[in-house]
Amino acid sequence: MARLILVALALALASLPSNAQSSGRFQLVRSISGSKGAPDGTRFVMEDPRSVFQVGKDRQVLVTFEWQGPAGRHHCEGAWKDPSGKTVFTSEAEVVARGTRFGVYWGLSLSDAVPIGTWVIETRVDGELAGAHTFQIQKDPTAAAVATKRSLTVAELYQRGQAESLTLVALDASGSQLGMTSGFFVGPDLVSTSFAGINAARTIRVLTPDQGQLETSEVVSWNKRDDWAMLRVPRTSARPVERAVAPLQVGDRCFYLEAQGESGRVIIETTVIGETGDDLTLAQTASEPSLGAPIFNEYGEAAAALAGSGILGAGPLDYSALGELRRTSVRGARARAIVPPPDPGSASKTLLDIEQMGLFVRPLVHTPHFVSGVLGTGIERRGPVPVALNQRSRFSRADGQCVVFVTWIPEQKQDTTILFELFDEDNRRLAATDLKKARLRSRESFVQYWEFPLAPLRAGVYRVDVSLGPHPVWRTFFRLSD
Repeated sequence: MARLILVALALALASLPSNAQSSGRFQLVRSISGSKGAPDGTRFVMEDPRSVFQVGKDRQVLVTFEWQGPAGRHHCEGAWKDPSGKTVFTSEAEVVARGTRFGVYWGLSLSDAVPIGTWVIETRVDGELAGAHTFQIQKDPTAAAVATKRSLTVAELYQRGQAESLTLVALDASGSQLGMTSGFFVGPDLVSTSFAGINAARTIRVLTPDQGQLETSEVVSWNKRDDWAMLRVPRTSARPVERAVAPLQVGDRCFYLEAQGESGRVIIETTVIGETGDDLTLAQTASEPSLGAPIFNEYGEAAAALAGSGILGAGPLDYSALGELRRTSVRGARARAIVPPPDPGSASKTLLDIEQMGLFVRPLVHTPHFVSGVLGTGIERRGPVPVALNQRSRFSRADGQCVVFVTWIPEQKQDTTILFELFDEDNRRLAATDLKKARLRSRESFVQYWEFPLAPLRAGVYRVDVSLGPHPVWRTFFRLSD
């Protein structure tokens, strides 16, 4: 039997709408049901008026009645009748009406055992029938689905994760490995992964637990800012992950498999500790090779996916220095909703097409010649070696200019070129130095700097690349405010 809450309050009300219904000495002016409300002076305000409620989703049903009748003391009763017509509880209230308008509100607590169907609460005032209110109680389909599931053990979750978490290896045009990321099947031939994980690649090698190594260069859809890409893997018929019905909420436990090289993974148990827009923040920090991996709820369903910052080339140190980057967090990992797979006939582009569209950022190449780089607002030229002043990663237009200051200590002789470039968040090149010839000689250190004005730039996040020959060897980001 449903458990009913007590009469919360009896109210003397004022003002009469035009839809009063006659019932002997007492006219039912109106009745309203909802799940949330509060007294406001002599009225009860229902915040979500409705007549349909769901067990497992709604905690209670509140019903308010307003009558017009003689002033004075009145005894009010409400008989709650379940779908079979049986009275399961009677609410009562004593009301002292100083005018001709008075009313009450009563509540029904929705337990898991409450009968499903159409309910009626019939009222009497001083023993006379005084109107009725009808509402429906339904089962929440989400809650019903969850109620039939069994929470998996950590060992079972690990086995599920091992079977469904994929390792993706990004290869360049020469077949050399650029890096690793993670993913999972969302369709028989569709793999969801991190956009950052496919950056600058020409081919993606997909390592699966049951179909061996697969390769693809087809991208069906993507979103660089949200850090996801959908790859088509031809000639596969994999079983997609089981998607969660209910989204993760703050406070929920969840799990993912942290990548440990190409084949090893360890299970990480974590908690949702915050949300920003459509994104969630997890308590645990995820490694870059784990980005794109599915996040499982306690039932082993894929409820979200690990995502990076959406700013290609930025790492954890950049996030900390910049602070408050859009869709990034200096604490924990970012989780995004799983993107539904596109239509089966959707056209795809190659990774080379994506590169030619200017969406990829060139990967950094290590060189022993480079020592350090910083940003500042000026140069101190006094002394034997220039020094960058006011070193920082956040600027305002009032600073006037930004100075890129780098130090080199060549390890061997090399004649090459050096280039400084400025890019916006969409990877558009905004400014650059002329290509400067550089004669590197072993252990002969030197510094270089580039000054550019901040006034022409809009507020936002910018990237600076320093290239030695054809390859960028150092990169940093800065934030500009008004």
